[in-house]
Amino acid sequence: MTSGNVNIPEQTAINLRGMTTDDLLAASGLSKALGWPHRLEDWEFMLRLGHGLVATLDNGEVIGTILWWSFGERYATVGLIIVSSAWQGHGIGTSMLTTVRRSLPGYTLCLNATPAGQPLYEKLGFVPTGIVEQHQGNGGYSPIIALDAGQRMRPVVQYDLQDLVAFDNAATGMDRSALIEELVQNAKGVVIDTEDGILGYSFCRRFGWGWLIGPVAAKTEEQAKALISHWIGTYGGEFIRIDIPTSANLSTWLDEMGLIRVDVVNTMSTEPVLIAENAPRYFALTSQALG
Repeated sequence: MTSGNVNIPEQTAINLRGMTTDDLLAASGLSKALGWPHRLEDWEFMLRLGHGLVATLDNGEVIGTILWWSFGERYATVGLIIVSSAWQGHGIGTSMLTTVRRSLPGYTLCLNATPAGQPLYEKLGFVPTGIVEQHQGNGGYSPIIALDAGQRMRPVVQYDLQDLVAFDNAATGMDRSALIEELVQNAKGVVIDTEDGILGYSFCRRFGWGWLIGPVAAKTEEQAKALISHWIGTYGGEFIRIDIPTSANLSTWLDEMGLIRVDVVNTMSTEPVLIAENAPRYFALTSQALG
């Protein structure tokens, strides 16, 4: 892993090195200081699927983090970019993100930016491409949404893996096979299928203060609603979160389901992500970090 130093007025050395599982307790502390809901288990999940850097002082204290996930040979997502409040303004975030970009030559990088981070990302060549809406609540209402004739919803099973990978690739433009395999093995999932194959999928797993619905992809908006409503009905009364692109056109409906919009972030990338014209639609993210 590439290492480097950031010069600051106090002449204190800031070192960059690869993140290991031994760093996750400190990383979790940084996200908690920001009020983010990530548990230690959520950090473990995301590092297991990707790579990370930490910024440290000479005494070993972790003061910054960044993670990234390569999806195929063309695209990667970046997230959990955190710098301790005491060390902001010293170029640490710039150094971490620049190091990641250098480690991924030829890749299009994507991320979801908070308002505080967006100016930095714009300076480094990221361009806004959309908006993600964060909805959460206790899911007080979940109507049964009828599927068309010949369609059925059923639990995901292991033999769905290759079909799910292909469907997700079409919806996102990315090869996320390792992520989908992890979700099949360790999350709860349902699909809508027919004799001709899968028409949609959704996953739900423990995250933060409760449950997180996502990713969700489907051919139609009504199918997406059915896939999401399934989890609202399953875990109604418990805390549920879902992050959706504005293009999903589900925000008003989710408000009515008791999952209220509480925040928005900007999706940004260094180049456009190419999606086929008639591809399935991506209705909910795996997480804001993973995309």
